[in-house]
Amino acid sequence: MQQGDESAFGEIFSHYHQRLLMEAFFILQDEQQAKDIVQEIFIEFWKKQHWKNIHSLSAYLGTAVRNRCLNHLQSAKTAEKRQEAYKYLASVRETADESSYNNIEVHQDDKIDQIHIAIDNLPQKTAEIFRLYYLEKKKRSVIAGELGISVNTVKTVLLRGLKVLRSKLK
Repeated sequence: MQQGDESAFGEIFSHYHQRLLMEAFFILQDEQQAKDIVQEIFIEFWKKQHWKNIHSLSAYLGTAVRNRCLNHLQSAKTAEKRQEAYKYLASVRETADESSYNNIEVHQDDKIDQIHIAIDNLPQKTAEIFRLYYLEKKKRSVIAGELGISVNTVKTVLLRGLKVLRSKLK
């Protein structure tokens, strides 16, 4: 593999593919998602040449698949929560009569304006990271790449910014 031998990669793929697929399926309970994740792991493994620093190939591939599956499940849960919140807001709007709906809408608009003003009053970098994460829905890793900072810095800035916003918006 270290010399770019594709047949060696093929042997590794043949040896580990089925086991990794079963592990991914066990976690996800979705055959197509399991296949996609295992394929992604092997593609990244070949492209990024991760094998140079690996002591146990079996442990590395198993951990990569488990982590990717868990990340996928977490993303699905987050999307589900957002969808439930949206459905709840939609049902509230549908059941409210016209006058109370207008009051809710005005009240929400005021809160949204307050949030935007509070974000604008944050330090410039913090406000930029907030906009990218919460308004443009970008992932922390993408933001870190765009701004040339670490993912941990993005997390820290978001946490500190949230504390400031919470105190200002009480």
